[in-house]
Amino acid sequence: MEDADGAEWLFDILLGGTADAYRDFAEEYYEVAVDLDAVRHVYALRPLSQSIVSSLNPDVSLDDLAEDIAQIGFAVVDGVLD
Repeated sequence: MEDADGAEWLFDILLGGTADAYRDFAEEYYEVAVDLDAVRHVYALRPLSQSIVSSLNPDVSLDDLAEDIAQIGFAVVDGVLD
């Protein structure tokens, strides 16, 4: 059966639940290399730092993500945004 709307592909990523699965998805979807160690860091729910954010997207800062970080309650190194 053909995956006409792509739902099966997306559910495979979500259900895979691994940093490797997400990295593979992100590299294919965004057509960029993705730092697996940075993805693993986020998957392990370790506090975010500017270096981790920059590893995933050098054009984004912790300050850019402040509202999203606060909304989901993700920890930040030293509990403050740089």
